[in-house]
Amino acid sequence: RRYKITSVSPKSVNLPWSSSLLLTLTATVLLKYMIRPSSAWVAALRSRPSLPLWSRALQGIRRFSGKSPRQIYSELVAKGRLKEDPSQIEALHLIEDLHTAVTKYNPPSSKEGKSSGGGWLSSIFGSGGSSSVRGAPRGLYLYGGVGCGKTMLMDMFFDCVESERKRRVHFHAFMLDLHKRMHELRSADIKGDPIPHITQEIIDECWLLCFDEFQVTDIADALIMRRLFDSLWEKGLVMFCTSNRPPSDLYYNGIQRELFVPFIHECEERCHVHHLLSPTDYRLMGTQASVYVSPLNKSTAHFADQLFKRLTKTDPGVSPKEVELRGRTLQVSMGSFRNGVAKFTFQELCAMPKGAEDFIAICEKFHTIFVLDVPRLTRNEMNHVRRFITLVDAMYERRVKAVITADASPLELLQSDGGPEDELFAFDRTVSRLTEMQSLEYLANAGLKSSKSLTSILGGILGSSTDGNNIKLSSDQKSDLWDVYDADLNGEMTILEAEDMMRDICVKLNGYTHLSEQQVSDGYDLLSGPTTSTVSITEFQANLEALLEFLKSAECQGGYPGND
Repeated sequence: RRYKITSVSPKSVNLPWSSSLLLTLTATVLLKYMIRPSSAWVAALRSRPSLPLWSRALQGIRRFSGKSPRQIYSELVAKGRLKEDPSQIEALHLIEDLHTAVTKYNPPSSKEGKSSGGGWLSSIFGSGGSSSVRGAPRGLYLYGGVGCGKTMLMDMFFDCVESERKRRVHFHAFMLDLHKRMHELRSADIKGDPIPHITQEIIDECWLLCFDEFQVTDIADALIMRRLFDSLWEKGLVMFCTSNRPPSDLYYNGIQRELFVPFIHECEERCHVHHLLSPTDYRLMGTQASVYVSPLNKSTAHFADQLFKRLTKTDPGVSPKEVELRGRTLQVSMGSFRNGVAKFTFQELCAMPKGAEDFIAICEKFHTIFVLDVPRLTRNEMNHVRRFITLVDAMYERRVKAVITADASPLELLQSDGGPEDELFAFDRTVSRLTEMQSLEYLANAGLKSSKSLTSILGGILGSSTDGNNIKLSSDQKSDLWDVYDADLNGEMTILEAEDMMRDICVKLNGYTHLSEQQVSDGYDLLSGPTTSTVSITEFQANLEALLEFLKSAECQGGYPGND
């Protein structure tokens, strides 16, 4: 609109055809890439962060495994890490087909040119990814009961796709980012419909989107989802999602549901819908630790109080804290930023007007969260129930260690005497997740152990705490290590927890993780003595430096005969 372009016919100029072609190409490049109108919405979009909130919240782009989902599953079964499940095998056939299809798929290109599809001529004469993409593979909508392995199978598929433009995200985090994008566009005074801008941004970032826990309970989300995904699918998005219920039951009995029904039909057309019918909740099969205690009485209150003091004893600044969130302040009744531990009551978190964004911000600030005095819940406190479901989802997705005191076991918390079906359905997932969060398998990889700060803690302790050739640690440094590797918070360290610590320390000291069973046994004897089955914190404090010397010693670096 700002430049008047005069067309010149090659016939009116006496030039060879090759020179005419070169002139045409040069002019096209100049027009497309050098003449840039400085409109307000272009400037606003370019000033936004390159990665969205939900992308940053993820663990990052996962390393391509070089194998198919079926191969990975078979290997895990052979190693005894999974039990073969006929219903999962049936779902794997569809997942394998999808993996084959996306491997052959030429996805829509991004503005940054991340895609391998298309050449320089198509980038000049093409439409920049704004047109509809035909031939995108049908995605997969995998639904079933809690704990049946839906998320595990989706993650296997995600790991096997060789592309950087893929994202794996929980539905709550995706919707939070979507509303954040719309708010930023409105704040930048951009007129018109924001959906096309957001659609293009998402397609530039990923053409494969893996959703966990797909659910719709809000009319605003329902209407946005319909318009956004119509546009995303037209541009070539491939979607793999998990849910507790089939598409036909999404937003069941919701207000103005008829406006959402077209999305359901489109989802069923764009995705294979498969019911994962496994009778087993695998989350219930782990060994349980004492981080969920009931009923509410003086004994459980004393347990929580003493555990909180133990986890925060190295921080003299334990006090009420504040967490900043986009111009708002979230109050933490008691916490330690140094130790990453916070304490709340159920009333403070779930009886107050808080949402997924608040809970995610708290989980990103603290790796261990106490939730005290959880009451029995009924249909009369359905807002409390919804917040509790969202809170547990946020803690589970971010591998937070949760210490909970409650009036009943997870299975008995909600008295199911009727109520909104969506919430009752979702609470089954909450019960399953609360149970898994008590397992040693979950706790061993949760809390500080799952955070990026573990590397800096080990590096700081082992890198700066030397006296000549000897490693010297303060009492606080030893306590920090104990808090990381006493996975179940029970005040004792087993040989499995100690082995986990020894391998991580070996990476820092020697650059490898390989330890023979004999080396692990000898190291554990140094901590506990040969006749003790577990290590107390007193023994740990007294013997840790001897273990560190052993791990950096020549015999450990060289390895025993047969060490791999």
